[in-house]
Amino acid sequence: MASFIVSLFILVGTVSAQASLVANITRENEYVSSFSDNDYVADLEAGHWTVVINSDSFWNLEVKITVATDSAYTNVIVESGTDYGNFPRIDFNLASNSTVYIRVSENSVYSDKSGFYRIGVYDDAHIPGFFQSLSYFELIILVAALASLIPVILCVIGIRRSRRTSFPQRGTESILVEAPMHALPDDYQGSVQTHGSRTTTVRLPMTCPSCGAQVSHESVDWTGPLEAQCGYCGATIRATFENI
Repeated sequence: MASFIVSLFILVGTVSAQASLVANITRENEYVSSFSDNDYVADLEAGHWTVVINSDSFWNLEVKITVATDSAYTNVIVESGTDYGNFPRIDFNLASNSTVYIRVSENSVYSDKSGFYRIGVYDDAHIPGFFQSLSYFELIILVAALASLIPVILCVIGIRRSRRTSFPQRGTESILVEAPMHALPDDYQGSVQTHGSRTTTVRLPMTCPSCGAQVSHESVDWTGPLEAQCGYCGATIRATFENI
């Protein structure tokens, strides 16, 4: 009789310690201590489910998740890890609507870690993204880090713009190239003379306006009237007719 009462007391204590997890809703401020387990129960529909635990990095928590079909965890569906370490996520499938029991165990080598965490069981449409998984503290740290980078980015942009302003003549540099007949406009081809005032000389920019590659006499590939193709990026380089 005494053993029955003790067993009943243990069973009631186990059931009362189980917290309810509602599908796709995160439980905040959960706490696990060294040498301890936290048990949850959830009523889920058939389908694919994911248990996710998130904890602020300064807690340095290491946890393991066990999912079973009974509160005694004799019929385990899946475990997130089989060794020491941090295993804060697990997937499993249910063939039918079921009640599942989820155990979160402190899983460090010396079982000496403790801290707060967030836990939820989600279907595929509600798994938290990166920003949703962050705590307020982590969001503040992220915003502060981004804010500190803004002056650096603005400084780099300012330097690049000042360099472009300091050397405006670079964009106007050009070279003279002898173009083949098909590279001249139709209205110029009939009047080109090898001994007259008009020749087949055209002017090209010294660098490709698209990729900045150097344009040379040897690398010019004429594709049409006053149009050449960059040998590096394939962009069109426009020429101007030169009267000599």
